[in-house]
Amino acid sequence: MILYLTSEARVNLLDFLEQEFPIKKLTGNFSLLSFVVKDMRNFSHANFVVLDRMAISESDEDLVQALLSYQTIYGMRVVIIAEGLAAGSPLVQQLIQIGIFEIVMASEIEQLQDELRQCFSEDGMQRFKTDAFIEVAEEKESSQLLSEQTKYTFACTNLRVAVAGSDRRVGTTITAMNLVCWINAHGGSACYVEANTNNHLAHIIHLYEPEKTGNAYKLEGNDLYMTEELDLDYNIIVMDCGVLGDHIQENFSTADIRLLCGSAMPYDLAQFYRAKGRCKNLFIQSLGLFVAHDLKIYMIKSVDPDIIFPESSHSLFDSIANNMLYQKLLKAHIN
Repeated sequence: MILYLTSEARVNLLDFLEQEFPIKKLTGNFSLLSFVVKDMRNFSHANFVVLDRMAISESDEDLVQALLSYQTIYGMRVVIIAEGLAAGSPLVQQLIQIGIFEIVMASEIEQLQDELRQCFSEDGMQRFKTDAFIEVAEEKESSQLLSEQTKYTFACTNLRVAVAGSDRRVGTTITAMNLVCWINAHGGSACYVEANTNNHLAHIIHLYEPEKTGNAYKLEGNDLYMTEELDLDYNIIVMDCGVLGDHIQENFSTADIRLLCGSAMPYDLAQFYRAKGRCKNLFIQSLGLFVAHDLKIYMIKSVDPDIIFPESSHSLFDSIANNMLYQKLLKAHIN
């Protein structure tokens, strides 16, 4: 099934596909982020989500952030319809960076239909997929089995790892969640604690409706807490500290390991630099998330010479991505 969020002007654009796919049309003006949080679960059986850019109220920057939120929860292929958009535009480049390649930009109806058919083909639109991207994907797939089978002995109890972001929506929560999942999948025990006021965990609980045992919500084999009132000891407690404040949060400053997340979007770089400066008296590990290759050297020079660039993860419960990074972070505590 295709879920189609559309404006009135393009409501009939997908009609030529109706014999191949059932299509659910929702017409109007949508906040994508609000739709993901409140309504998307009702359409989780869809195979594709098609977004008419004219029907989405967010700015280009906020659209990308909303799509990142979508990707942490759902796996359906996303198709963006943006007639007349230039292939070299910032929006297209940002969409490619987060792994969205089905971008329809033609203006003439025949070309539009041809691009749409490519998007719904088995392999999807290939226009923006480079050979390098395909090779990396193949290498990642071949290494997943080995990563899944590796188990470690964790020689620590209640080690506190704090994860903070230089700004909102730079990947802090997904980094914290992925670290918890990786530890639990590789022989250790870890829990996630929401140590901020963003209330992301409440949205996750609303969407997934996990079982609650004591103070912990149990989801995909992981214990998630809204407060620090833990039910038991763990090898590692991962604290999601949200945005690093002007006055650094105690949960961050007193942690055993501190991770500072930031991105390379133009409007994020200054915030990342300032946040790094506030941590000058603390040992931290900077993480550059969703950073294009050509900006990495710039961030090494301008933000932190020791910054690490994790591979992009779009699932809250990814226990495989960034295997080498997590080994490096916890090397003093695992055998």
